[in-house]
Amino acid sequence: MAHFWTYKAFLPAMIANNHGHLVSIASSAGLISCNALADYCASKFAAVGFAESVGLELLATGKDGVKTTIVCPYFINTGMFDGCQTKWPTLLPILDPNYVAKKIITAVLTDQVFLLLPRTMYLITALKTLLPVKQGLMLGQYLGAFSLMDHFKGRAIKKQE
Repeated sequence: MAHFWTYKAFLPAMIANNHGHLVSIASSAGLISCNALADYCASKFAAVGFAESVGLELLATGKDGVKTTIVCPYFINTGMFDGCQTKWPTLLPILDPNYVAKKIITAVLTDQVFLLLPRTMYLITALKTLLPVKQGLMLGQYLGAFSLMDHFKGRAIKKQE
């Protein structure tokens, strides 16, 4: 719901001034689902769809001064997904938060509509769309999408004293 409330708070003034930039932080899980994350993927698919739809509505109404950027990173090393493992760290590394922040700033400054991180996510997303389902599943299995969460620990909860 945070995306709805944020857009509701800021978008009317942006439309009135035909100026502003909406940044939706979603996830690569909003483009390609993976095992053991059905609830997370569903919320991220919704975030991507919502932001993409609002962006199209702005274009359709001629509000070309209000820009949108949809950010879809792979796992970021924030603690939220501690224990998750990537089978091919060269292709799909666990991302550094500072690197992601810099890429987001660059994307906003260059009016980039979609930012997928790492860059290999552009190819993987295209292949998901182009390949028949069975071959797409084989690719997902090869890339480790079925075992990402096998060693998931998550962020440690601090006990209050």
